Amino acid sequence: MLLIPAIDIKNNNCVRLEKGDINKFYTFSKNPALVINKWINYNIKRFHLIDLDGAIAGKPKNLLSIKSIINYTKNSVELQMGGGVRDVDTVDYYFNLGINYVILGTRAVLDLKFLESVSFKNEDKIILAIDLKNLKIAINGWKNYYKLNLYNFFKKISDFPIESIIYTDIKRDGTLKGLNINMFLKISKNTNKPAIISGGLSDYKDIEKIFSLQKKNLLGIICGKSIYLGKINIFKNIKKINYFNKYYIS
Repeated sequence: MLLIPAIDIKNNNCVRLEKGDINKFYTFSKNPALVINKWINYNIKRFHLIDLDGAIAGKPKNLLSIKSIINYTKNSVELQMGGGVRDVDTVDYYFNLGINYVILGTRAVLDLKFLESVSFKNEDKIILAIDLKNLKIAINGWKNYYKLNLYNFFKKISDFPIESIIYTDIKRDGTLKGLNINMFLKISKNTNKPAIISGGLSDYKDIEKIFSLQKKNLLGIICGKSIYLGKINIFKNIKKINYFNKYYIS
């Protein structure tokens, strides 16, 4: 299982939102690459990068910071990149830059043929983002909500060679109120894809609880405010990080 720190980028700064509200954010650093620098030597294997401005605009907007991160990490860790990826050209562009996994949300949910085409072209390199609020899927940078029968949707994409699916509980995102494990269990049992859970991670108890479930399709947990505020301290608790930061998918 992977612990995946989130690097959300707005105006080329590293920020954290609360409940997905683009207008409610706290700036943690003006240099996202320096944030990664703090964690890269502590057995963190993958980082979750989101271009928040890109998610709203529908195209990349924070390339200065994104390129800086890629140049800094130099293939020493995996990078998954999302936010406003709505066409094949952008997918190709990110892979050519050196991104390992591209995250698709809005376009993938609204256009299955697009998701199918891109995933088969880039086998096991596409991640699908399912961002939920009151069981509705958020699209267009979480500005709009779309009704979709998730279970039918998962059946339709069961044969697509997607690397994983990220499930985010928007109402818990940035709140430190704990992961919505019940939602994860309901959704994950209806898909054959590896799962990454996000939204509300509070501390190690949260990780231990979901880890104890031994769900074979649980690939990782995204850490946001919990790691920024020291609720999960990778400097003091390196043994715990090393313990959890392993795959146990069979």
